[in-house]
Amino acid sequence: MKHSIYRSLRGELVIYSIISMLLAVATEFLIGMLLVAVARTFGVSKNGYGKPGIMDNKSNYGQPGFLPDYRGIKHWNKDTIMVIMFIILLLGFILFVFYFLILTRRITKDMSYISNCISNIAAGEMEVQITGINREDEIGEIVLQVNRMYGEIERLMKSEREALQANKDMITCVAHDLRTPLTSIIGYLQLATDTNKYTVEERQKYANIAMRKANRMQGLIEELFSYTKLMSGEITLHRSNIDIVKLVEQMAEEFYPLFMENGLEYTLKQNVYSLIMEVDGELIARAVSNLISNAVKYGKDGKAVYIELEKYDNELQIRVTNFGLVIPEESIEHIFDKFYRVESSRSVQTGGTGLGLNIAQEIAVLHGGKITVQSSINGTCFTIALPVKNAGSSSE
Repeated sequence: MKHSIYRSLRGELVIYSIISMLLAVATEFLIGMLLVAVARTFGVSKNGYGKPGIMDNKSNYGQPGFLPDYRGIKHWNKDTIMVIMFIILLLGFILFVFYFLILTRRITKDMSYISNCISNIAAGEMEVQITGINREDEIGEIVLQVNRMYGEIERLMKSEREALQANKDMITCVAHDLRTPLTSIIGYLQLATDTNKYTVEERQKYANIAMRKANRMQGLIEELFSYTKLMSGEITLHRSNIDIVKLVEQMAEEFYPLFMENGLEYTLKQNVYSLIMEVDGELIARAVSNLISNAVKYGKDGKAVYIELEKYDNELQIRVTNFGLVIPEESIEHIFDKFYRVESSRSVQTGGTGLGLNIAQEIAVLHGGKITVQSSINGTCFTIALPVKNAGSSSE
């Protein structure tokens, strides 16, 4: 629709009212002039008005008049004048309404269109949006606000759909990831309790395997709880002064048995040997643990894991590099999505909830930092970058 030059609907209606009134008066005047012209055409004269008579017009002398004499107006009574005034006013009102409806037809068309769009939105047809109305008055503001409401409702519905899908995915992941170790635990415990068929050493072996499976299942459950708390906003940072270098060193030492079990060598490099930062030590430990655990799962073929700490002026970077398979470029942008896995299968060796990297990312963001990944034939490197504020540090 055309752009409206009016900035106020009230002002536009006042202008339309004035124009309609002027047009009604002008129309009545033209009708009156037309009647006079018709009367003169049919032979009205000053002397023959009011009753048949002889016209004063010399060219038509002796011809009878067809309309009343003007002098008859003097003999009109009050009722006749009131009737004539009523007819004039009624005609003027009808003409005013007629012209006003014509002038405001665009406004009513716009309002009807807006009403239909709102009704469709209320009926759940979320593909409807008000377009084609370009006004700067109150109607334009209504359109702006309705479209804004539409966008917000659409965003909320999309968010709700994503949340429902996320819950569905989580239930599927939980059912798969907990069922596998639980089935193994039950099976090995049945073997460990069979005293008639197996020796003490064999039953002890089966019990140890069941314990490892139980520990793995406990880790999955803890990961799910952590994700739920992060997504619901229940986790608040409990900051304290932590030596971040010592924390990372401790995390690397805790993973030493896992490195050995998977035939991996690890190297810890740093350009500072002490750095005090005000962070939530438990959450940072969880983030670093998730990155190291991910490096162990997917870097077995590379036979090595590098853990590096490097401090810049206002930033600390914690890098964990493995030399396993290169992450495909199309997977890089989704690597931190919840429940996402690079491999298509959910194998026991690399299996998990698919939440570890997402949790690490959320923890980094909570601390005002970020996490990135680079993957090539030279290795896959995950980097946690944290801002350094008022921290004390010492270089080697």
